[in-house]
Amino acid sequence: METPHMAALHTFQPPPMSMPLPQMPSFHQHAPSLSQAQQSQEDTDRARAYKSRNKRPCDFCRYKKAACHLDSAPPCELCIRYNKECTFIESPAKRRRPNDSNGSNDMSKSNGRFEHMSHNNGGPADTPFADSGMDLHHELLGWEDGVPPFHMPGMGLTPGMGGADFGPFDPALYQDPAMSFVALEPMSASTTTAETMHNNLHGHHYQSSVNTSPSSQIAQLPVNLHLPLDSTSGEPSLDNQASSNAQIVGISGESDPYLLSRYRYDQYNEATFQSIRVRKMNEGSVEDGSIPTFFTIAHNALASKAQPIERSETTEKYRREVEDMVSDEVGKRLIRLFYKYVQPYFPLLTREGRYVRDEAGVREPSGVPTCILAAIYGHALPFCAWDEKLCVEVYTPPSADALFRIAWLACMPVLHTPSLAVQQTMLLLLQRRPTNKHVSDTPWKWAMMSTAVSIAQALGLNRDPSEWPLPAWEIKVRKRLGWAVFVQEKWLALNFGHSSHIQSDDWDLEPLTDDDFADADRDGPDAPAGFWGQHFIKLCELTVIVDEIMHNLFSLRATKALHGSLEATLEVAKPLRIRLTAWFQSLPAGLLSQSNPASPDSTRRRKSLQHDLDGSGSLHLAYITAKIELFRAMLRPRVTDTNAAAVSALRTGALAVAKEVFEFLEGLNAQELEAFWASYTRTNFTIASSFMLLLFVTSPTLTDAKECLALLNAWRSLLRIKSRSCDLLNLALLRLDGVFVAGMERLIQLSPSAAQAWSEGGQAK
Repeated sequence: METPHMAALHTFQPPPMSMPLPQMPSFHQHAPSLSQAQQSQEDTDRARAYKSRNKRPCDFCRYKKAACHLDSAPPCELCIRYNKECTFIESPAKRRRPNDSNGSNDMSKSNGRFEHMSHNNGGPADTPFADSGMDLHHELLGWEDGVPPFHMPGMGLTPGMGGADFGPFDPALYQDPAMSFVALEPMSASTTTAETMHNNLHGHHYQSSVNTSPSSQIAQLPVNLHLPLDSTSGEPSLDNQASSNAQIVGISGESDPYLLSRYRYDQYNEATFQSIRVRKMNEGSVEDGSIPTFFTIAHNALASKAQPIERSETTEKYRREVEDMVSDEVGKRLIRLFYKYVQPYFPLLTREGRYVRDEAGVREPSGVPTCILAAIYGHALPFCAWDEKLCVEVYTPPSADALFRIAWLACMPVLHTPSLAVQQTMLLLLQRRPTNKHVSDTPWKWAMMSTAVSIAQALGLNRDPSEWPLPAWEIKVRKRLGWAVFVQEKWLALNFGHSSHIQSDDWDLEPLTDDDFADADRDGPDAPAGFWGQHFIKLCELTVIVDEIMHNLFSLRATKALHGSLEATLEVAKPLRIRLTAWFQSLPAGLLSQSNPASPDSTRRRKSLQHDLDGSGSLHLAYITAKIELFRAMLRPRVTDTNAAAVSALRTGALAVAKEVFEFLEGLNAQELEAFWASYTRTNFTIASSFMLLLFVTSPTLTDAKECLALLNAWRSLLRIKSRSCDLLNLALLRLDGVFVAGMERLIQLSPSAAQAWSEGGQAK
């Protein structure tokens, strides 16, 4: 199963360089007969003792030209700080004698085509050869961030670039025993070493075996394609890749899953090819209706030439900026706040899996990727007042805008090699509240949503992983992430009024259950047994109904077909109204604090949350918004003599929903207003303002018009009061203020009854 580009990428041939070859670092090629035990012993011997001068530093410390502080066993302090794998594979560069200017050029002279390159002793350490003082120009030699290029047969230098006269590649030149090469792991910031660091901190130094792919006789792909095992269950993990990324094989793509199901796989359900590995999830079964599912696992280095380029110095700069803004101690507290006040309502993260945790089970900030760490901090900052230490010690918290900016910039380079952390970051960025009170959202948020959907499809999050051979924690988080993408995309589609990026037929996920929420992710005793996860489960169920409302009543074809016929609209809307009512009646007792304010259970819940935050308001508003959308569709057909009675009944129901949203906002207390609200909540409040305005301007009778106008004025006054403590209401208020200030009768064509009510109400001033 070799794609066209894989055939060109499976070998590595060193490019000819016009320079004294002895200046190059000394590499040692793995002999084909070298056993894994011998290799492991050789790497163990290379580990130096603490502050031993006769032993060299680790590869990354040499690359950074920094002191290598190693207490006992790897990793060293610098590798822990920058989340790098602490290895001792690369040998130190040979030192050249000061007066040796000719003695090292024998091989160069024998070829006759090599010339000296310019020597740069003061440049930054951009490549693994920085210690030797070489200026390896990226465009000339094809080296990028220390990642060796893959030789493309027949590829020559671009004409007109200048420089030395490079001759053709001579394989015999590199078969000299003194010029051997090792499988060098590229120092890429996309490399994920958290699992390795986790094992090292527990006294188990992870040494991956060399699992090379079939290659030519000249050279081999200089990467380690071994799949690490998840330490929690012993089963291979798709997300626990040391330096690789896993992407699902599409049904109609270049690789046919039904063909792949006939391949032979090893004990890890894998088949190794020249540049990738194929991992089998299942072979498919007619009995249970499953289809063959496979993932390709490729090394991150294969995407090293993609844009935007990931440069280690840039990613490290982002990390330093986050660490300068938030110390590790404050970071731990912010992570706890996130788990307590955000995770219950948008459960993206997990305390299980690969990241290093402290004694309390909280992730160590040093083990979390920069992109998602900055996003977590940004969402947790509003809740600093609920931390017993941060409420008095953090007088000037860092800028949330700066943190979200870093999260986005740090996420961009790894979009080529996405992981679950990238998906989590994108969703947290999409959950950020809008920053401009004058607009609902910019088109960029919709574009970002499409990127998140694309990543989810590449990672296979739109497939049900329940029966896949994965660790239990990864199955749980995959299901939650798949549903989180679905929920966020559908509500943004409703807010923007755009067609959805997701086709429901291709989003094959089983409904969430309590078992999909790990007990370890709970923080705090507030939620009773069986209640944890119910908010998100019910939100997913509601979103499925909203998706059908949008598809059946608001798609372009549906709108064209239905907006002129009340009878046809009612026929389509009736089953949706029934499903929406059934959903509300199936809610667990106390999930929505205002579902029945007079009930004893509701009173107990309000008392239990008297001194804490309650984020159930976002779900309740989403339910009311779904009802508003139904009535908006049913009120589109014009009133005629034949349907006047039906329209009158519909307006009665619509006015009841408008009063419901007014009472909902009026009943929100401080604990609910200060809690976590989904990002689409702001537009949902604005939809309510637009709905009340629509009811007034289309009023068929004077009595109806006066009632709608009174409700509209009361809603506007309530928004003014509540918006002082909740910025989510600013846009809903601004939309009404603009109409009232400009003069409603001059701005909108009012029905005769509405015009009379407006005039009698004295609102034209």
